[in-house]
Amino acid sequence: MRSPICAFLGHVDAGKTSIMDSVRDTFFAYKESGGLTQNIGLTEVPTERINELAGDLLKKFSVEVKVPSIIFIDSPGHEAFVTLRERGASIADIAILTVDVSAGIQQQTLESIEILKSYKTPFIIALTKIDRLKGYIPKKDVSFIDFIKAQNEEYVQNLDKKVYDLISDLSLQSLQAERYDRVKDFTKEFMIIPVSSVNNIGIKDLIIMIIGLSQKYIGLEEEKGNYASIVEEKSLKGVGKIYDAVVYSGTLKVGDSVLTRTYNGLQEDKIKGILTLIPMEESRENFGKYESVREVSASKPVRLILQESNAMIGTSIAAFSTPQEKEEIIREVSQSSSGYNDDKAQGIVVCADSIGSIEAIKKIAESKGIKVGKTKIGSPSKEDISVAKLNGSILLCFNTQYDKKTESIASQNSVFIIQSKSIYSLFEEYASFSLEKATKDMDNKLKGFTLPGRIVFLKGNIFRRSDPCVFGIEVLAGEIRPGYNLIKSDGTKLGRIDKIQSDNVNFDRATAGQKMAISVDGAVYGRNLSDEDELFNDLSIEDIIKFDEVKDKLSADYSEALEATRKVKKL
Repeated sequence: MRSPICAFLGHVDAGKTSIMDSVRDTFFAYKESGGLTQNIGLTEVPTERINELAGDLLKKFSVEVKVPSIIFIDSPGHEAFVTLRERGASIADIAILTVDVSAGIQQQTLESIEILKSYKTPFIIALTKIDRLKGYIPKKDVSFIDFIKAQNEEYVQNLDKKVYDLISDLSLQSLQAERYDRVKDFTKEFMIIPVSSVNNIGIKDLIIMIIGLSQKYIGLEEEKGNYASIVEEKSLKGVGKIYDAVVYSGTLKVGDSVLTRTYNGLQEDKIKGILTLIPMEESRENFGKYESVREVSASKPVRLILQESNAMIGTSIAAFSTPQEKEEIIREVSQSSSGYNDDKAQGIVVCADSIGSIEAIKKIAESKGIKVGKTKIGSPSKEDISVAKLNGSILLCFNTQYDKKTESIASQNSVFIIQSKSIYSLFEEYASFSLEKATKDMDNKLKGFTLPGRIVFLKGNIFRRSDPCVFGIEVLAGEIRPGYNLIKSDGTKLGRIDKIQSDNVNFDRATAGQKMAISVDGAVYGRNLSDEDELFNDLSIEDIIKFDEVKDKLSADYSEALEATRKVKKL
């Protein structure tokens, strides 16, 4: 059984690195600029440390640690998760979603949830900084279960309110959650584990739940093939370019022939050196300690030295020993990278900062029924705008900039560029734009003909008898608009609608259920118009044919109005 790979996701200051500090008994969070994580960090926590940290709770829950270690990946936001990818999927077996108890769900939290759902990755919610709630009685180095027993009623109520607020917010994201000690079905409910990293409260509970879930519900058997996922690129004095990576399948050896993905396509390369991260060390620059090895097996955080050093961050290195293995890898990569720099790919164009980001965007788009076409790393070009023009006239731009010239070219080609540093915001704006565009397209279609409509003159609601006649109506089905001609129930013409009003405000339409005042040129109350008359939009054969093209996008009452009108006109 290999080690599970666990990635942190959540808002930038929700306490991800602090949890790892508590696990390692280190202080990296305070060494980072402003206390915020700047780079991706890898840590291997071995069984010895797991037993030392949570031995008492392991016995209480009768959990036996069968895995050799846990590989943790920490980063700002969700970067580690989307960077750790394997042929179109994240290599993370499980994730920890961190939520600040005071701040609750924030934008990056929503984005992280969106990513986890699209990748179908199991996750645990760590509710952090619980020592900041009112009524807190100081405790250190305890499980959450022991901690909560020692708290007074005021604190328990304050924490319960925060937990249930979070449960309510998660339900809006279609997630069923509960405090972990109250969970009845681990396959249906997401666990919320309250923690305080500073005081080492609930950390052992978190570790045990990762072990328990990983060993019981996640397949940790050896996978086919020999792969490592590249997390970051660094420069090592005296060596040159190196790659922080995680070996997630099989074994890699010094001297292995490998295929790497570069900006110019797949390239054959060789492994010149392998450095393994010493357990409990941290891979971020100036922190980690490594030892040189000849080979390494999954799952392990490593530094790889390659002969050519052209590999892209967020891609996998795949070792092969036969021509058949090489061909199989090429085929897999081709399938997972469809659309990359392909001008002929059908769907919306995406420009992003990394392969990992592109894959996350593609995954979320797929879950929303949105087809992604051409993708590329970097800013949009004139060619990208031309491709976008043929594919919905929209271009998504994630974590990349573009200049005024590009903006001008896009405007000239009627291409709308959506730019954001948040994938969640990117899709929110896309949904808003798509709805607005669909509404405009529909309006343009509907302007070309008269829609079905059936109304009734409300008894006693006559405001002007003629020139024009102004009276109150209710729309029974379909809609009416200024400029539409009306006929009576015997098929005779009544006149043309001039205005539609309510409380002296003009409207461009009225739909089923609305009560309005309308002015009609040609209608004369008492001569050709009476109380409770039913009136219909005067439809031509051409109107009926055109309505057939849009009826599926309109409510059923429009078709009811059409059938009633056809009977009146005997069509």
